[in-house]
Amino acid sequence: MEYLDGSPYEYRSFPFPMISIGWLGRAHGLQNEGSEPLAAADFDILKRLSARPGSVTLGVHECELCPEGEEFEGNGEYRYYFDDGSVYSAPVMILHYVEDHGYSPPRPFVDCLRRSTALRWDWRAERLVDLLLDESADFDFRCEAVIDLPKWRDSRVVSAVKAASLDEILADSAGDEIGRSLGILARSGLMELADLEGHSDFVRFGIREVLGG
Repeated sequence: MEYLDGSPYEYRSFPFPMISIGWLGRAHGLQNEGSEPLAAADFDILKRLSARPGSVTLGVHECELCPEGEEFEGNGEYRYYFDDGSVYSAPVMILHYVEDHGYSPPRPFVDCLRRSTALRWDWRAERLVDLLLDESADFDFRCEAVIDLPKWRDSRVVSAVKAASLDEILADSAGDEIGRSLGILARSGLMELADLEGHSDFVRFGIREVLGG
């Protein structure tokens, strides 16, 4: 799937608008003719903010820029939240595009990378919490909310994710992601390990992936 950098995200529905970057293909190529290569320090920030993909059900996509027979494959997308209120979406292959093909993201995104700090609680976090706790909400939205909420290191996120872990239907389908979120929150010091007892095997699997053991 290919989209122009800076265009509205349209690949699938999401609870609020996002901006597309790095959705590269043959028609438009790298989209960065004349741009400077991404600086090593900026790439380090990009990698740090690309720690956890969402929407992994998007399916495997082969890089259209690689030589035939040597195509790199990726599945899912990264979502980047910044304090100016913007949200960007890129395929997980964005790191491959930068490292192996010399792709440079658009300047507004790079500027956001350079200014990125710990997120302050805002309407986006509120929206994701509301979705996660609403049993009547779109199920896919709820699954993506549990992935994105730990980007805010906040006790309200802890409460919401712990509540989600007790939702049998959600835990049965997205228990590993719930567990990963609980593990991230525990590792960041927002909750105690004792709070992780009593969860399903699926949730525990996600916790172990983050914390080990």
